[in-house]
Amino acid sequence: MFGKNLIFICLLFLGFCAYSQQELPACGTFSNFYSKPSIDITTFGASTVQGIPAPLNFQTPLQLFLGNCYGKIPVNIENLGVAGETTTQGLARFDAVIADKKGFLLILMGANDVIQLANGTANINTTVSNMRTMIQRAKANDLDVILGTLQYFVEISGRTPEALLSQRRNRFITLVNNAYKTLARQENIRVADINSVIGKNKQLYSDGIHPNARGYEIIGLVWFDAINQEIALYFQMSSILQSAPNPANDSTKLRFNLSGASRVKVTLYNSAGQRVAVIFDDYRNAGYHEEDIATTQYAAGIYLLYYETADLKTSKKLVIYH
Repeated sequence: MFGKNLIFICLLFLGFCAYSQQELPACGTFSNFYSKPSIDITTFGASTVQGIPAPLNFQTPLQLFLGNCYGKIPVNIENLGVAGETTTQGLARFDAVIADKKGFLLILMGANDVIQLANGTANINTTVSNMRTMIQRAKANDLDVILGTLQYFVEISGRTPEALLSQRRNRFITLVNNAYKTLARQENIRVADINSVIGKNKQLYSDGIHPNARGYEIIGLVWFDAINQEIALYFQMSSILQSAPNPANDSTKLRFNLSGASRVKVTLYNSAGQRVAVIFDDYRNAGYHEEDIATTQYAAGIYLLYYETADLKTSKKLVIYH
């Protein structure tokens, strides 16, 4: 399920950052059928996107995770986070940010709004309206938007003014995240639920709000999962893999990936080009499939499997021996 052990050192800005993850995350079969020539990602938000404390960030582990699963496909990630910004300030620069972008847009912004909300100097409706405007403008620019939920502030127990402030901020974090999830459903975009994964685990923080190295790895993992879900759903190409085992004795597996629901018809031809049998004819949904086919009834020899789907017609060689 998981890849090789990972320990890597990255040079960012003027310092070194050390990330360590015991295992690289699992790669889904869909990663073999990505339909675009590159994975292009713009990350937009405030300090957690920028990477505080420097030089830590989530973009570096995200780049590694995607690179591991998608092989030679270029992965381009741009960091457009500005520390301290509210959604109102982010919206003011948003059009310039997305003007020439393509691919995925990851938005993680709102913690600074929460600080103002907890102080009574802002309105949550403004935050949600700003986010809605950004999402709609990005979609109009043909960007695939994924909205991140906000991680909690480190919460202090007790009844001191500092503790009460941390608790009040986190109540607003919950309100904003719930509003973001509703907004995502309304706008038909995916949520990367960072908050539900990190929770209130203080061991993942370097200060009152920003993650430490391990925390950023986990945020990278949540983004990685959300991007994979988008790719599996929207960016798959139909493809036919060689059946296995091949040569086959008593059976073989037909292996194919579909970009959308389709009828799949597979016809067996002998080496003389004569039609022997239709060995599979059924409907399948988008995604990767394996179908077991018996071969004991066919004479030993060299055959062609001719595949027909809604958007693909191709053949594969099959050798049968007994």
